[in-house]
Amino acid sequence: MAIPASALAQDDETEDRIVVTGFRSSLGAALQTKRDETSIVDAIVAEDIADFPDLNLAESLQRIPGVSIDRQAGEGRRVTVRGLGGDFTRVRINGMEALTTNGGSDASGGSNRSRAFDFNTFASELFNELVVRKSQSASVEEGSLGANVELKTAQPFDYGAGWTGSVSGQAFYNDLSDDVGPRLAGLVSYTNPSETWGVLLSAAYTERTIREEGFSTVRFDDQGVFRSVGGVPCMGDPLPADCQTLQNAYYARIPRYGRLDYEQERLGLTGSMQFRPSDRTVLSIDGLYSNFDGQRDEEFLEVFIRSNTDNVDVTDFTVDSNGVLTRLVGDLQPDVSNGLVPARSEHRRDFLSTEFYQFTGNLEHEFSDRMRGNIFGGISRSDFDVPTQATIFFDAANPVTGYTYDFTGNPNAAFVDFGSMDVNSPSSFLFTQFRNRPQGVDNTYDTIQSNLEYDLNDNITMKGGVSWKRFEFSTFEARAEGSVADLDGFEGAVPVTSDLVDLLTGFGSGLDAPSGIDTSWVSADFDASAALIDLFNIPAVQRVQDTRGVVEKDLGGYVQFDFNFDMNGIPVRGDFGVRYVETRTASTGVIVDENDELIEVTVDRKYDDWLPAFNVVLEPGEDFLIRAGFAQVMARPSLGNLTPGGSIDTFTGPPYAIEFGNPGLDPFRATNLDLSFEWYFAEESLLAVGLFYKDVGSFFTETDTIETTFSQSGLPASVASPTSPLGMDLAGGADPDVEIEQVVNGDSAKIKGLEFIYQQPFSSLPGPFGNTGFIGNYTYVSSDEIIGFSDHAFNATFYYEDNRLGARVTGAYRSDYLTTNPRSSDGREERGVASTFNLDFAMQYALTDSIELTFDALNLTDQYEHQTFDMLGLPTLYHHTGRNFLFGARYNF
Repeated sequence: MAIPASALAQDDETEDRIVVTGFRSSLGAALQTKRDETSIVDAIVAEDIADFPDLNLAESLQRIPGVSIDRQAGEGRRVTVRGLGGDFTRVRINGMEALTTNGGSDASGGSNRSRAFDFNTFASELFNELVVRKSQSASVEEGSLGANVELKTAQPFDYGAGWTGSVSGQAFYNDLSDDVGPRLAGLVSYTNPSETWGVLLSAAYTERTIREEGFSTVRFDDQGVFRSVGGVPCMGDPLPADCQTLQNAYYARIPRYGRLDYEQERLGLTGSMQFRPSDRTVLSIDGLYSNFDGQRDEEFLEVFIRSNTDNVDVTDFTVDSNGVLTRLVGDLQPDVSNGLVPARSEHRRDFLSTEFYQFTGNLEHEFSDRMRGNIFGGISRSDFDVPTQATIFFDAANPVTGYTYDFTGNPNAAFVDFGSMDVNSPSSFLFTQFRNRPQGVDNTYDTIQSNLEYDLNDNITMKGGVSWKRFEFSTFEARAEGSVADLDGFEGAVPVTSDLVDLLTGFGSGLDAPSGIDTSWVSADFDASAALIDLFNIPAVQRVQDTRGVVEKDLGGYVQFDFNFDMNGIPVRGDFGVRYVETRTASTGVIVDENDELIEVTVDRKYDDWLPAFNVVLEPGEDFLIRAGFAQVMARPSLGNLTPGGSIDTFTGPPYAIEFGNPGLDPFRATNLDLSFEWYFAEESLLAVGLFYKDVGSFFTETDTIETTFSQSGLPASVASPTSPLGMDLAGGADPDVEIEQVVNGDSAKIKGLEFIYQQPFSSLPGPFGNTGFIGNYTYVSSDEIIGFSDHAFNATFYYEDNRLGARVTGAYRSDYLTTNPRSSDGREERGVASTFNLDFAMQYALTDSIELTFDALNLTDQYEHQTFDMLGLPTLYHHTGRNFLFGARYNF
């Protein structure tokens, strides 16, 4: 294959392209990229045409030191870099910042309304180079505290004159869903013989069905007062002894087994045209399109103990030494307020679609042997739409006796028995409630920038540039939900009949669950149930807190000096400079007044930053490098915190209570320090140690109440009706006091860590062992203030490659991490994710120089997604998605 020019080592005397093939060559090209840079970067390069070495970009990223990923539906979705999540990582596609978002189950974060990039939107075959830039230079756009991830699609000049192409096809099989789907990719490129123009097109298509099964609780709770315990009513003050014991114990809020079926279809297209009208000018026009469509069905059999403890008669129980209600036996009674028994079958269906497109143009010109520059512009748009997020609820028709949940045999997946209730009989259920929550998220970038560089002499190059960028974010959600009994034409809950039922069967294959649980149960026939109540014509009410938007306009410029000289015989190279950026934001939200009227409010904000940066590389030995980096960096506030929307009490006061977001938040700002030692001790080999430190200021993670005056709130007088006390105060010229509850800039935070890298082909070993090699890394990160990262992470790949056969096995580990800080004063009740280890295998065999057979096996250990509650590690989610196998072939021409 032809590796992109940015990833190639070139001879000092020539600019001839080096053509390499195979996984080992991709490792060598990526290593050369790392070595040649002045800043700290790691790269992954496609091993062949339209053949990225992993099936998912996020899973490729996890092979880079310091990068960990979150998985959803069995594949990587988002990244954490050196302890900082996706909100703090900028992603550029073909040189332009972009953001694409998707959605997941509620346990996986639901719809993405943040700045975090969802990598599962794209097929990996569309890209041929991935670079993670961990230290900052002034010439690199601001916006990241953790790293800049740069994705590059192929261009015709990458491949030289003539025709170049590849087609591949694979069958994708998941052993849990027992389903086979296609995975297809192709690329064709032509450059004329004089290499003055070229055209390239590529496409990738994947269709797959993934099944997820397991046990969950949503979370645990305490202070539950049950109806009775052992026949003794839980009444009086103090409560009877056993009632007090259970009141002080953690209990599973919604113990349930569930199945989630994902049907996904992903299409990606790229196009590129390049023109070289002279030896000094190159014009590149690139386009990228991706469409990700999915349907997710979630089906649960559950008991809502949450908020229904007063409807549970406990007949027997076990509370362990940690104060956890590990075993509950009891009877479920109707709620006196609505007559519903808290045993339920739930069927939710989501339709999800993300459409992304991007167009960029880049004109490069050499004005002289010393001066060159470029003009770059582009647009990108990501439209994420969930037209349907609807749920049908069937509740128990009669009281349930002898219900049991029991963790004593398995702490992660309880034994659950529904006692007297026949969960396979439609007559056991009533159609009681419904829900529909249509929603969407749009993200748009427009950018233009110009850069100029001039060689002052053979050792120093001066660079400068200006850039303008406009980012627009908007999101909405509406809700139609309620009881069937409240709908016109219905006098109460509807008895479930066979025509409303789709019996779920075959549950629990390969599941680490106790024997004796229900492997089938009544689930709603979604289409029939929705049609019965005409669900999608029920008016939806706008959800205020999720109807908001932000427009950011950034104007920036930089000056940078690149240097390269000898200092007492030691080669020294690097860069230093400063970037200035002015950010203007207009944040829009919805305020609810005292009459429940919705009023749209927009608040403007402006701030600026000076961001110096310095990188230096010393080469005290021919193959030994010492790198150091210093930079002041910034990342803009989280989108969810910028909304001015919320609610205001215009009658009770002064002070009048206002609860809304904070469009006046300052950005995250940090000082980054990096130091690394790299020893390229043999060809294609590296032994490296890196140290990093981040001092993050104004890290806002807390809510505070601010006492101020109405004029300082930024709200218009129109939020208060003229007849309200606040409205009359304002009409009379007063500036009354208000209390604003919102997220505020908080304390600083520090991150420190270490990275270790080892890479080597074992060419010196005898016989076939000389075709083997290893690449691995380990990362340690520490912070007392920031959550969402793993203290320890490593990944390792052992590979074999000769002229015909290539094979590799890859393992990736990340230790447990917190997702939510403790909520109680005693440091308890945090939420997190348990440690994971994923093992993958890939193999290729070349039948001819052009035809290759492929086989991939992913998640061989069937790693569970295991979310936890409290320092005790109580399970909130314990799901698996099975193993994935791909068989196929490639043809290159």
